[in-house]
Amino acid sequence: MYVDTLLRSQFGKPSGLFGAWFMRPILNLANAWLVDAAIELLDPQARDRILDIGFGGGHSLLALARKASRARVVGVDYSREMVEAAARMIREKQLTARLSVRWGDVARLPFRAGIFDKVLTVNSLYYWRDLEASLREVSRVMKPGGRLAAGFRSPDSLRAITRGWDAFSLYEPREVARIMRRAGFHVARVEHRDQGRALDTVVVLGEKRAVRQRQLSNFPRRPNQKSAPPSR
Repeated sequence: MYVDTLLRSQFGKPSGLFGAWFMRPILNLANAWLVDAAIELLDPQARDRILDIGFGGGHSLLALARKASRARVVGVDYSREMVEAAARMIREKQLTARLSVRWGDVARLPFRAGIFDKVLTVNSLYYWRDLEASLREVSRVMKPGGRLAAGFRSPDSLRAITRGWDAFSLYEPREVARIMRRAGFHVARVEHRDQGRALDTVVVLGEKRAVRQRQLSNFPRRPNQKSAPPSR
């Protein structure tokens, strides 16, 4: 019972010495191939500005930095211990020019609107209190046409491990795609790999719909509206 309670709390929000020293390598190992699959579909480019939500042990931050060598990567996590540990790692690896991290909640991201080209989130959406509202908040900080890759495990993969966990929601791949569409995204791809294995790999790829803006000249002219005289 104690072990189950400890894991439940630490996977959602690693904290204390146990979170800082033990959960980081565990999360990095458990999430490695899911992170790699999500980044593959995200397809980060050299000059992208990328947001990593719920980076946990930090493997995803480094993987993004390797994949897009000149991209600017910003990580946000709900665990202050993980933020502090990632900040130390970034300093030690001398990546402060391209990587930065900060504490934050996906329900209210600490960024202005429309600044990120790509967003990555891996194994974090189970803990989002309102998935649709959180996805709308993610969309808010993205540029039109920006891409979101959400990596997670299916219920078949996690149900036995997480039975009875409070504030932990399991989602079928198509369910996440449906909620993503309701939040205003175009779902470009739903990929479910490693089905039948102990831990499968699901990635739902969404794109923020671009806002169509009409040119002023396309609006019909009123009957009594005169054309402006040509400029000299």
